[in-house]
Amino acid sequence: MRAIAITLALVLLAAPALAQDKLPKKDWDELMKVYDARAELDKHREAVAGASTLAKVYPADKELQVFCAMTSYYCAHRLLEREKEKKKVALLGLACAQRILKANPKDYDGRFWASMTSFKSRSADGIKAALKEANKIKKYLEELQQDEPNRFEAYMLLGTLYRELPPVLTWGNPKKGLEMLLKSASLAPDDPEVLLELAAAHAKMGDKVNARATYQKCINGSKAPKNRSWEPEDANAYARKMLKKLDD
Repeated sequence: MRAIAITLALVLLAAPALAQDKLPKKDWDELMKVYDARAELDKHREAVAGASTLAKVYPADKELQVFCAMTSYYCAHRLLEREKEKKKVALLGLACAQRILKANPKDYDGRFWASMTSFKSRSADGIKAALKEANKIKKYLEELQQDEPNRFEAYMLLGTLYRELPPVLTWGNPKKGLEMLLKSASLAPDDPEVLLELAAAHAKMGDKVNARATYQKCINGSKAPKNRSWEPEDANAYARKMLKKLDD
């Protein structure tokens, strides 16, 4: 009930400005107040509900659609062993990404977040569904790399999939994953998520020295991406945890 109440409150705040294309700043501020408390899972759910509802009200606001897709993806990622809810949340984000693509089918952010949320929603249907979706996403991400070779996101996601998918049954390839993630890090050397994925790739290849150095760089030198002020803190905590595991 609380999540519903906050969502309705956000919509009411937006109501006087519905004729505008973009969400007014005061309504962004209200949404961010909820989102800033997303360390609590219930608050993250509330942020997803609010962002999803507002994204419907302001379909032409690309920044809002990207934020909706992003926070839905990360919330779904946290819903371990809650597959029905994970799928539902991921699909809210996919709807936001699809609004971007409706306006511009070639938009990089729309395609990237459509890939992320689509894969997350299909992963809730089991390993076979996830592997089938991964094959589609591989082609999609390769097209993104060709279209905009200086954007880091597609290299990061594709590198992570190469690293994590089983080499025997799929196109998984840890060595190629490392190459992709090194490319991603060359384009976004301060991004905390890129650094975490790169460190994991080094560890997967048995290179503890570079894994340790990359986790340390994440702790000491990562910077918050836009609308993800929380990420360095979360990434730093995870990096410290993984450093301990490397030392075990």
